[in-house]
Amino acid sequence: MLVTTLQDRYSIERELGSGGMATVYLARDLRHGSLVAVKVLRPDLVPVLGAARFAREIRITSCLRHPNILPVLDSGEADGIPFYVTPYIEGESLAQRLRRERQLPIDDALDIACQVADALAAAHAEGFVHRDIKPSNVLLQDGVAILTDFGIARTVDVATAEQLTESGIALGTPAYMSPEQSACGSVDGRSDIYSLACVVFEMLAGTPPFTGASSQSVRARHALDPPPCLRTVRNTVSPSLERTIDKALCKAPADRYATAPQFRAALRASDSLEPVTIESTALRRRRGVRSALALTALAMAALTWWLTLPKLADLDRNRIMVYPLVASAASLGPGTIGEDMASMIGNSLDGTGPLRWIDGWPILDPRQRDDIRTLSKATARSLARVQRCAYYVMGRLVAQGDSVQVFLELNDVQGDSIVARGRAGGPTDLAWAVGLHAVNDILPTLIPTDAPDVTAEWRDRDPAAIASFLLGEAAFRRLHLTEALVHYRDAVKADSLFGLAAVRGAQAASWNHRVSEAASLIGVAIRQNMPPQYTHFARGYQAYLEGRADSAVTELHRAIAADPEMAVAWMQLGEVYTHLLPAAGDPTSLAEAAFEEAHRLDSNATNLLFHLIEIRLRKGEVARARPIIRQFLASDPEARLAQQVEIMEACVNGGPAAVDWAARANRNTLPVLAAGKMLAAGGARLDCAVPAFSAVINADTTDIGNSRWYALLELQAVLLAQGQTGAAMARVDSRPPRDAAAVMYLLDAPVFPEVRGRARDVAQRYTTECGAGYSSCPSHYRVWQLGLWHAESGYAAEAEAAARELRSRAQRGGSPEEAQLAGMLGRSVAAHTALSRSDTSTALALLEALVREGVPGGQSIEWDVAQPRGLERLRLAQLLLARGQPERALGVADMFDSAGPAVYLLYLAESLRVRAEAATTLGDVGRATRYRNRLAALRGGPVVTAPATAKEDVI
Repeated sequence: MLVTTLQDRYSIERELGSGGMATVYLARDLRHGSLVAVKVLRPDLVPVLGAARFAREIRITSCLRHPNILPVLDSGEADGIPFYVTPYIEGESLAQRLRRERQLPIDDALDIACQVADALAAAHAEGFVHRDIKPSNVLLQDGVAILTDFGIARTVDVATAEQLTESGIALGTPAYMSPEQSACGSVDGRSDIYSLACVVFEMLAGTPPFTGASSQSVRARHALDPPPCLRTVRNTVSPSLERTIDKALCKAPADRYATAPQFRAALRASDSLEPVTIESTALRRRRGVRSALALTALAMAALTWWLTLPKLADLDRNRIMVYPLVASAASLGPGTIGEDMASMIGNSLDGTGPLRWIDGWPILDPRQRDDIRTLSKATARSLARVQRCAYYVMGRLVAQGDSVQVFLELNDVQGDSIVARGRAGGPTDLAWAVGLHAVNDILPTLIPTDAPDVTAEWRDRDPAAIASFLLGEAAFRRLHLTEALVHYRDAVKADSLFGLAAVRGAQAASWNHRVSEAASLIGVAIRQNMPPQYTHFARGYQAYLEGRADSAVTELHRAIAADPEMAVAWMQLGEVYTHLLPAAGDPTSLAEAAFEEAHRLDSNATNLLFHLIEIRLRKGEVARARPIIRQFLASDPEARLAQQVEIMEACVNGGPAAVDWAARANRNTLPVLAAGKMLAAGGARLDCAVPAFSAVINADTTDIGNSRWYALLELQAVLLAQGQTGAAMARVDSRPPRDAAAVMYLLDAPVFPEVRGRARDVAQRYTTECGAGYSSCPSHYRVWQLGLWHAESGYAAEAEAAARELRSRAQRGGSPEEAQLAGMLGRSVAAHTALSRSDTSTALALLEALVREGVPGGQSIEWDVAQPRGLERLRLAQLLLARGQPERALGVADMFDSAGPAVYLLYLAESLRVRAEAATTLGDVGRATRYRNRLAALRGGPVVTAPATAKEDVI
């Protein structure tokens, strides 16, 4: 039909490609003989957009005249389907160049960005917003960047946004979509600026700032996560350029550049700045002195390892307390230089056999921290004894003109005597070499000739790297995490093989919510040779970032076995049980135990308190929560986290009436949504969760992102669990016709038969839209939902067709994340199909494999409806129970108490039934009664008391 309609004007030669909204053909203009591109709107979009309206928008867009905008030459309709014609550009798209080169030279990237900004400035001046800025819409020809696809993108406005989302047609592209556009809110030119910043980030880093396993998780990351640190993956990017891009990537439009010319000017200004700061000679000398003094201090570590002193019952000869060294007034370096030297000694001890460094700084009082000279030997000895240390180290740093000397004393706690002294000195100009010579002068007289070389880890380190590392340690110790991250980042930049700095940097990045940077840094660390506890910690942390929960638990336990007092490993273990899904176990109790131990080991650290506060409040332990709430809030945490804690405490302590839910939600929906989600976990405080979710749904704000959809998912799950089916259906049905909320019925039906009628209607509509074999289904999730519906309804053939389509999509390519998602969803449908055929052996094998698979962390766990494998976990628990394995069934079903996945609320009630039956089968009356009481509490029924049994200790 297209060929016939256009035959008088254009000769269609071949299809160039197709996208989410149009198909593009190469054609020849018969009047002028030139090649053109003909773009034809997808037929299924015509009812949504309207042909006349689409054509009108194209005519308006054709008025744009700018050298960086691809002009519209012609437009019309072919059998009611709109098309338009543009020049054919023989160059390549920016997407093609990025696939070939991955990262572009900085000058090229900025030149392209500025040209696109010029195009946007022209379009915005005419009142147009592009809404789909991405590499494939930027064409490159002879050094000129040309922006394309204004006509289609401008047609998609707020009035039709929800219809397009429901039809599976992307409003823009998730990897480059602003938070407000993703939320179907009003957008202006600042949305295009955000998208362009995403493209600039990708040109420099090689990947967009936010990626994920699904478009839903990517949109959530745009709404919630701060942008990754660009300079971690591209250290030649100047700090000013990074700041420019970060500003353009701000979540709130008001915080971005107001206009495209402003963004362009900022990019050019950043380009003119020198990315590398040149240090003065004096600064280099000071850093050299600090590093040399640090190496000198390593002699004490070797000394303590090889001394043969009596083994005492109450002291551990492998534990050595190291206090900050006293620095003379003339010493070069910062005020923390004595503290830095103690850190160097301690870090070297941790890599020497069984020796354990106990840092003396945290247990000093404020006066002693400010002036270490006030620490008496008697106090130092007493503090070391409390920590079961057999030895402690004190010392002095003395600068005299152009020379420096280090004096160290190793003290025996039991005998109250100095058992060894070390002294080294040399010229300041050769400070680094002097440090090495000092160590070499001391070691031969104190340890055997075949002793390990404790200087090996530091000998080839860049002095600037060690100086940055020590600055990071000082900031990290004081919980100045942003400052610490800057210093650790600088250390890795100066020495890319500095594993310990990379580990510490990854921790700081994670606590600063920079997950991508944490992953990059842990990738650096994992390749280095480090002490065992740090090696296992790095592996565990990497597994955590990749969603491999059981591997993370294993490696973190190995780190703890190597160093039982490694508070950060205990804290990270708690994070695994909070944010990931191990194969079995009660996540809340396991997380609580890990966080409690971390808090016991490091009571001054506030970054580990947040989840402990959540757990205590969820359990109703307000009195136990208050001290750590005060400590947490006093540390000036991120505002959103502080607000969430305040909301949770107020509701748990004073009831729902104690919170002004509407005012809170109108101000910021995110802390209200998070508070409701945390308190709803395991059905703990639904009285607080329901008003929280309702407030988010009814919030009078446009800056809401996906929060309203998430809140509706949670609220209807709570209402269904409470037996309020009518209220739940009314909430879902209150959404506009064909709204995405309708798919919730497909999620609900397997566990709530009351909604199967609604689910059947939705399934019939979507099955028709998806066509034979589901090939027209716009998303993997839709194919999966229909496949599960057919499997649960006994239509095995239709379910198998869905599984085949998902397997085919996994094999056809796309991003690795999309392929992984399609494959996982296909295996899920196959497992449920096997169940529908009563092939329990196949189903059991598939379900166990699905539950063991790694699940990407972050938004994929919290808000994704498929990745947490909720229905798969429930069916596995039911199958294990039916096959006479109640203990395993309990372990699998207990994970539904996790505070991580929002979708687990759907399966909570049924999981409690499974657990109660499993506990009864095991003869554990007390445990079975508790599960039944929780189920009764969900429905507002009476609870009963059961006698304690020996097996109650299992909980």
